[in-house]
Amino acid sequence: MVRARVPAPPLDARGVDRAAGVLLGAAVGDALGVPYEFAAVLGPDQRPEMIGGGLGPYAPGEYSDDTQMQVCIAEVAATGADLRAPEALDAVAANFHRWLGSGASDVGAQTRAVLRAAAQAPGAAGAALRAAARDHADRHAHSAGNGSLMRTGIVALAHLGDAAALAEAAVAVSSLTHPDPDCADACVLWCSGIRTAVLEGTFDGVRAGLELLPAERRALWAERLDEAEARPPRHFSPNGWVVTALQAAWSAVTRTPVPELDPARGSFPAQHLRLALEAAVRAGDDTDTVAAVAGALLGARWGCSGIPLAWQRAVHGWPGLTGPDLVRLAVRTARGGQDDALGWPSAARVPAPAGVPRGFAVPHPRDPGVQLGNLPLLHGTEPVDVDAVVSLCRMGTGPVLPGVDSGTAADTVEHVRVWLVDGDGSNANLHYVVDQAAREVLRLRREGKRVLLHCVAGQSRTPAVAAVYAHLATGIDGETALSELRDALVHGWQLSAHRELHDAVRALTGGDGGGRPPAGHPGADSPVPREAERPRTPFLEERRALSRVRGLLLGLAVGDTLGAAGGELPAGVPLRAGVSTQLACFTAEGTIRALVRGDHKGVCHPPSVLWHAYCRWAVLQGVETERLRHRWVPYGGRTWPDGWLAEVPVLAQRRGSAPATVAALSRTEQGTVDKPTTSSRGCHALTRTLPVAVVFAGRKAADAVTALREIAALTHGDPAAQAAAAHAAVLVGHCLAHSAPTRVRDALGQGLRALPDADPDLTADQRDQLATALRQAEEHPADAHRLARLAPDPTAPSGLLGGLYVAASFPERDQVEAALRFAAQAPDGDSVACVTGALLGAAHGAEALPVGLVSRHELAWVLDVLARDLVAQLTDRPGGTEYTPGWDEHWWDRYPGW
Repeated sequence: MVRARVPAPPLDARGVDRAAGVLLGAAVGDALGVPYEFAAVLGPDQRPEMIGGGLGPYAPGEYSDDTQMQVCIAEVAATGADLRAPEALDAVAANFHRWLGSGASDVGAQTRAVLRAAAQAPGAAGAALRAAARDHADRHAHSAGNGSLMRTGIVALAHLGDAAALAEAAVAVSSLTHPDPDCADACVLWCSGIRTAVLEGTFDGVRAGLELLPAERRALWAERLDEAEARPPRHFSPNGWVVTALQAAWSAVTRTPVPELDPARGSFPAQHLRLALEAAVRAGDDTDTVAAVAGALLGARWGCSGIPLAWQRAVHGWPGLTGPDLVRLAVRTARGGQDDALGWPSAARVPAPAGVPRGFAVPHPRDPGVQLGNLPLLHGTEPVDVDAVVSLCRMGTGPVLPGVDSGTAADTVEHVRVWLVDGDGSNANLHYVVDQAAREVLRLRREGKRVLLHCVAGQSRTPAVAAVYAHLATGIDGETALSELRDALVHGWQLSAHRELHDAVRALTGGDGGGRPPAGHPGADSPVPREAERPRTPFLEERRALSRVRGLLLGLAVGDTLGAAGGELPAGVPLRAGVSTQLACFTAEGTIRALVRGDHKGVCHPPSVLWHAYCRWAVLQGVETERLRHRWVPYGGRTWPDGWLAEVPVLAQRRGSAPATVAALSRTEQGTVDKPTTSSRGCHALTRTLPVAVVFAGRKAADAVTALREIAALTHGDPAAQAAAAHAAVLVGHCLAHSAPTRVRDALGQGLRALPDADPDLTADQRDQLATALRQAEEHPADAHRLARLAPDPTAPSGLLGGLYVAASFPERDQVEAALRFAAQAPDGDSVACVTGALLGAAHGAEALPVGLVSRHELAWVLDVLARDLVAQLTDRPGGTEYTPGWDEHWWDRYPGW
């Protein structure tokens, strides 16, 4: 008996974007793979293109049976049907028969045989099709083809609210033509991956789907996923078998690196979708199917907004659908068969909200061939004399221009739809989308077309894209472009209210929003850019960002405590914090204060702010109390030490020795790389610096290394200690920002590969030692003798090498406690376990840490508050800025920025 369908969960703007990407992502992957199906394998330097041809032959951008069959399912799912219900399966089966009779351009042998047999059978269409499929499987040894996996993505959208129902539906829909257990399992895993990608924006759901499989088959599929992650896509060719098809797709998804956000250089994380689909096509053999399978998951992760606009324009196929039609089917499915309050995505015309100005069009100040307008202009009756329209808002299904009937000779206008939402926090791929939209305007103008660029009101999205277009077309800077546009758009201007969109324009036009401040700027050497320059990195937009930051700080603390105890802790008593943890608390707090200072004062040298933080730790410890107080009170003009950490009793208790740090803090001047105050290479240079990694996670490593060396040099003058601290923080940053947290070794490997470009002072010996530690972890994991040789003493280089070796030896989420206990056995167990805990906590999140240890740690609550406040400051600025008030009137008292 089929259970009642759980209602679809409400989706925010990003969730709708990701849902919209599922069917469209499958279709563009399909169309990209069509020309190369069963042809010679493309080389790494050959880039797949939507050139058509293939077995159809197909027109450029036309999708094949992979998407055609998924459309048959989507037409049923978009009504809100429960895909487990007999009547829904009957409707899907009927659509399959209609497709075979009227539109099938390429049909798999098994699918054709099953459909033909079922057509001759009496009874309901779904039951007849399942019976024919079982009969075919009984008579053929090899019946586990990829024909059901290729069409399964839409099934996930029909059951977003219930993973168990999703698994049942995936099996039911697969069994219409492919009842083999391998086919059913593959569809369940892929649907689980798509569901999680839509709801959470990660690829974690494929692995999580193992729990939805029969218990006796989970280990087998875990091994298959392991193999896919370890080998390139081309290893899984031929891929007509459902298992190798899934492995090829999963390999392409997980082994393709996610680009860093560097707008000025044209690098965007969302480009992972294109790169991974190209990798899927390079797998060879059944290229359209592998790319369609990968595309559904990639579209679910990166959204419609992550799909190149050129592909969105080109894709089309049976039964006469285009990209917007595929989006409509997917969004309605994800919403339980419903449109939104404005009738989108089904309405012929989406109305403009109340308060939007009357229709207008003004020429772009740098190019009169581009008209800037709003949505009411397209609702009027007067013709608009343009050849192309670029819409930056949701549009209806009808003709885009007034007075033009679909199908007439006049209906030749090119319409480009851009997924861009008007609101901070609503666009996961903001820089990429704005860049794509501006380049579409540039393309259209180079083709000699007159262009209308518009959004709903023409006051924020329109000038943002128009400014980037002006930069691309004429080379003018973004601020000049925006100033000219503000003068031209006399009907209203709202861009200044959308900080993220404004910052994206600056980043894309060579301003400071996407990277380091320009030379000569007061913050040029600062790891904490001021308000206008500080980007919202993709990492901070992830749902699990806070969990990973908490994992970093709490993992560091638990490792510190466990390492100091040699791995053996008393039961049932609070766990004491070590000196590394105390210092890390002040590093995190000092980092927040530096961010606050940058936002409010516009000038900040973060190493100096952290120096002040360590001085406050020292006075709490009773080190040179009166001299330190005399030094700092005049600057603060208030009771000192200030800030809330001064009220935490544990931070005033002696918890170990940090002689180099104490000696440095006793000096009048703070140490620098050029003028060190000690010659120490001790481990505290590294362990106390690790929290700064949060600021750089997801950003260019080159931004981090110089600043991190300066922060380490405050107390430790040996260059090897400074290098180790910088390199450790870069590795932690890669663990924080890595898109697949289950692949700890991949994150560490990417971090190591980034170091040579990021650190010009990286020595060959340092590079070789780090590479050796990672390689030994992969080849000889958890070897106590190797750990002792890598980390023989309490120095920063030893702590880094030992922590890297242990983290890579125990990369799985359920191995964190074992990793910490093993690290504690090192000659200097607290530093090695400290680094290990930071790396694994950053990769897996706080939930992966041993709760029995975290819950008893005396500073756990402090670290948890610091993690939350650090993320809040980076993403939300609770205390406001120099020009805008914040929502927390006590923030400055908690984190005074002086």
